[in-house]
Amino acid sequence: MGMFDDLADAKAAPATSGGMFDDLAPAVAIEPLTRKDRIIKGARDPFDGGAQLLTKALPSGLVEAGNSLNNWLADKTGLVGRLPEGGVDQQVRQQEAEYQARRSLDVPQGITNIVSGVPAKAGFDGYRVLGNVVSPANLAIAARAPQAASLLGRVGIGALGGGASAALNPITSGDDFWSDKMTQAGTGAAFGAGMPLIASGIRSIISPKASTNAELQLLQKEGVQPTIGQTLGGWANRAEEKAMSVPILGDMISSAREKARTQFNKAAINRAVAPIGEKVDDVGQAGIKQAGDLLSKAYDDAINQVKVVKFDNQFGQELGQLRTMAQNMAPEMAKRFNTMVDDVLQPRVSANGSMLGSTYKQVDSKLGLEAAKFGKSSDPLQQELGDAFKQLQSLLKSQAARSNPAFAEAMKNADKGWANLVRVEGAGKAAINSEGVFTPGQLNAAVRQADSSVRGRSIGRGTALMQDLGNAGQTVLGNKVPNSGTADRLMLGGAGLGAYFINPAIPAGLITGAGMYTSPIQNALRYAVTARPQGAQAVGNALLEASPRLIPGAAQVGLGLLN
Repeated sequence: MGMFDDLADAKAAPATSGGMFDDLAPAVAIEPLTRKDRIIKGARDPFDGGAQLLTKALPSGLVEAGNSLNNWLADKTGLVGRLPEGGVDQQVRQQEAEYQARRSLDVPQGITNIVSGVPAKAGFDGYRVLGNVVSPANLAIAARAPQAASLLGRVGIGALGGGASAALNPITSGDDFWSDKMTQAGTGAAFGAGMPLIASGIRSIISPKASTNAELQLLQKEGVQPTIGQTLGGWANRAEEKAMSVPILGDMISSAREKARTQFNKAAINRAVAPIGEKVDDVGQAGIKQAGDLLSKAYDDAINQVKVVKFDNQFGQELGQLRTMAQNMAPEMAKRFNTMVDDVLQPRVSANGSMLGSTYKQVDSKLGLEAAKFGKSSDPLQQELGDAFKQLQSLLKSQAARSNPAFAEAMKNADKGWANLVRVEGAGKAAINSEGVFTPGQLNAAVRQADSSVRGRSIGRGTALMQDLGNAGQTVLGNKVPNSGTADRLMLGGAGLGAYFINPAIPAGLITGAGMYTSPIQNALRYAVTARPQGAQAVGNALLEASPRLIPGAAQVGLGLLN
């Protein structure tokens, strides 16, 4: 005789003898549950559980009075059903027993639970969970869930919402109501807290930070291709930096990072010559010199476009103002300035108020030499004279531009290029020990030093010339080896060196890892984390914003899986 013989034919007698719910079993034949029955049961659960929780929390005298009133209304009006002797708690448990008895008809051969004697459950009750999720009570919790800016805040809101949703479910078994309720609420809190984490994780896959990083996009537009660690940033960048101490693999990482730094230098240098339509292939001191030579040639070409300079009233007024200001210099310096105007400039202006282009070029060159000579002097009085010559050269250049529009455009482009090159030259000087190949930090320092805005306002606002490139490089590329020589890096290096003597598979693995830093693989990895179709960010953000509305559903699914 089999051990399950006495359990057979459960459809005819679903409630077996000796079980804890014998007195609750229905006296009439039962029908299988429909999908509608299950959904309705799930939708009612928060209301039944809420009523049960209320009767457990209120004083016993008040609960008994409520039960008596309910039964009086039942007897007199028939509009409500009578409560059993155990009140709402017993009613909820009895209804659950009846529900499970009907549900047991889905179990093959009507097998009952051997330990408790009650009908076995037929797996995950999906339609009841669906009813839980769409119950007005849980929809209200979802609708009132607030948004939080930080992930930690969203997790906290998820825990509170999930715990509240789960706490409304009824307790249908066990003798320690409050212990079971705490377990129930804790389960809901755990699943509710997990919902924002899941949403954030999916969002990072749909639209990772690398795909929306404006500074990374700026570098890539300038031709800079960071390593995959630099592209992802954060922990990935730190791990890559530490791996630079590992033999074989570390050499490839260092090479890839140095390549990105070289590309960054080339991008900065080419910003200087881009206004004049040129491009430089070298970096370091050679590249900076090449850019300077191209800009000097651009100046010469621009001046060669000047055919004649016609002096107007504006020039006369501005020159008069400059001569008046020059009289405030030391007598000797004022005399030298007047000599330049009277003996060099004015004799070369024709009777009709004009000057040939070739003559303008000579005067401009003379003023440039004098301005540079006195400007470099350690004597403040001579420096002041140098500034006066520089201002006179500027007035003459402006007049030439008004007379020659093509020259004006060419000079504008050359001036813009020189302004960029001044920053690059400053960075190259700081990198003298690496032959002028500078870091983003050195470029930023040169940008700050060259800023002439009031109180460094442009630097503070992030609008200084070339500051966008310097900031992007510092954020994404950073330093080559931020923690060089620290214990973790030395330990990694030692482990790698010992690998040859311990396990030949380890150096083989390092070689394989090094292959990940070849250009084709790095290009593919960068593309995978940065290239996203239009709208991916909007989809990811929508999912994140919707996650608070999904918290009650996550709690109910979690309870359904564990029950």
